[in-house]
Amino acid sequence: MRVLLAFTDVGLGIPLQEALEGLGRDTRWDPAATPAAVSADPPDVVVLDADGLAARLGDNADAWRALDPAPGLLAIGMNADAATRAAQARVTLVPPTATPAVLARALDDAARLRFAAALAPGLARRALRLPPAADVVQMLAASRTLDVEIARAALRWYAQHYVLATSVIDELRAARALVPPEIEHVAHMNGTLTLQSLVRAGPLDAPEAARLIWVLGSLDAIKLTPEPTELTATPRRALFELRAHLRARTARLAKATFYDVLEITPFAEIDDIERSYRILAWRYGPERTGKLDLGDVTPLVAPAWDQVERARKVLNDVAARGRYNDWLRERWSQLESTWTVDATAANAAADAYGRAQQALTAGDVHRALSEMASAARNHPSHPEYEAGLAWARYRVEVAGGKDQAEIARRERKVAERATTGMRPWPRALLALALLCVADRDLDSARWYLREALAIDPSSPAARQLMARLGG
Repeated sequence: MRVLLAFTDVGLGIPLQEALEGLGRDTRWDPAATPAAVSADPPDVVVLDADGLAARLGDNADAWRALDPAPGLLAIGMNADAATRAAQARVTLVPPTATPAVLARALDDAARLRFAAALAPGLARRALRLPPAADVVQMLAASRTLDVEIARAALRWYAQHYVLATSVIDELRAARALVPPEIEHVAHMNGTLTLQSLVRAGPLDAPEAARLIWVLGSLDAIKLTPEPTELTATPRRALFELRAHLRARTARLAKATFYDVLEITPFAEIDDIERSYRILAWRYGPERTGKLDLGDVTPLVAPAWDQVERARKVLNDVAARGRYNDWLRERWSQLESTWTVDATAANAAADAYGRAQQALTAGDVHRALSEMASAARNHPSHPEYEAGLAWARYRVEVAGGKDQAEIARRERKVAERATTGMRPWPRALLALALLCVADRDLDSARWYLREALAIDPSSPAARQLMARLGG
């Protein structure tokens, strides 16, 4: 085994070289080594300095992986963020204090699994011991007897990625290269399952599934993405949106009150609480979230819904609500709330919003903007007021001659931030849909309108706009 220590730290390089030579490894420490410099005769394993490279570790590792043949990679480091950097770079990390036995195992694994460094046709052919001219059908056939550890090693970095079939799958079907169980397994590759779920989906067993996913990934027959992609398909869009809502909601409610959880004011009645609970359940409840593979945001699901359940229970009980309000007053400085506004401010905001809507209907966009701004000042972060303000601001600026596309994109982002992580607010979603139309994104406009109509099917404005868009 030939090992290259490709880093500049002399304090790390010399003792590590001595340790590896003591293990019988042909080791060279070269501070000036680069992938280009050794491309004609790459080593078996390259050891990188995770601490020294820091944020550049991923790019550096990718440059080494681009060699043909690619060497095995190992990182050495012990800084606080070294483990995170190594995981992002898809490189095994060992500390400088590792024992000779640990180093030896890590080097052996890196060498043995060097063909698992990436998902690429060249690496796949070498792993399968096929000539460079081997076609996709030959590679698929050979992959069925691949050492499954190579497949697992290559795929372990993508466990939480979503898997979506590409047109190459159609070519494999046309060539009759896939056997019936593989065809059935490929049917699950619709971009709504993470790799770890797909491996268990059947009918292939886990090793067979790993081999299949590995070779398809190497052939660009599937896409592996950390977020659902190609969102024109409703199931993928639903998954993408819910992941975004859960992340935003978790961040927003870290120090919030039960009123912020339910998005109600302190003078809300029981009917208001129950209505909010039903709407939140439509988006965040177990019946909705339990049907989706939410990947790495799955741990956010239960805490988010538990918050809703606890808020409903406490605020529906008069005595418990009183005690909770006393608790809030004692800890007010430690909390962050946008929904514990007083009745006067909330009523003023609602009245201003109503006047703004009337002004928009009458075509008086400047008055609408003024009234929407008043509503947002009286009740900051209310989705309807913030999204309505974004729409009114768009109308005024376009009327003033500013670039429609630029203003639409800017104000759409404002409205999206105001509605993400919240319960669905139909009038806010309508304003967001209008901005999407202005941004010429009709698919997104229809998506937000469908959500608005799911909560308020009688909304005439949403129904009319949906009809105009052909939804």
